[in-house]
Amino acid sequence: MTVEVHWQRYLNWCRANAPLTAATINIPVNAEYVREQEARTGRRWPAELHTWFGIHNGGPDGKPFVQVFPSFRPLPADQVTARWKSLTEIWANMTAQMGGPSLLNQPAGTVTFTYIDAYIPIAENGSGDLIVVDSRPGENYGAVLEFAGEVTDQMAIRWPSLSASLSEIATSLENRQPCRGWIPFVENGLLDWDYP
Repeated sequence: MTVEVHWQRYLNWCRANAPLTAATINIPVNAEYVREQEARTGRRWPAELHTWFGIHNGGPDGKPFVQVFPSFRPLPADQVTARWKSLTEIWANMTAQMGGPSLLNQPAGTVTFTYIDAYIPIAENGSGDLIVVDSRPGENYGAVLEFAGEVTDQMAIRWPSLSASLSEIATSLENRQPCRGWIPFVENGLLDWDYP
């Protein structure tokens, strides 16, 4: 199934159970705007990422804290490129030490131990950790990874695609079961996740 189908499942669940979350998600941006943001990164974004911003434009800064991925706020498209630029600059020296351009030639999903400009950040948790989409070519092109500020990208692939991530999240909500160990709950109309 597609990003749109699983997003609708997520949104339907939120409308019925966490209406504040559903009401707070930013409205989509147009395709031209997304292409402009993509061009700023100099990377070819997976089609699913274009679809992602065509169905919503992340969550607002501050409160209420809108979560799609457990404990992570989805970034609006303009914040994606701002974070991408900032992180690329901050990690430039480490990236050079780890092999620089050669890291971009490795297949998507390969651990780099640094932030590379092929990582497109799509969500943050406020503690320096990010959810990124790997735009390097290869079998795992478009994989969804966690980039933890202190341990970089040493985590394994979280999901092979955005649609796979939304499918697992929506199923977790619908069945009230954990998602990667995170348990969904609703407080004051807002979806939250607990990691016991």
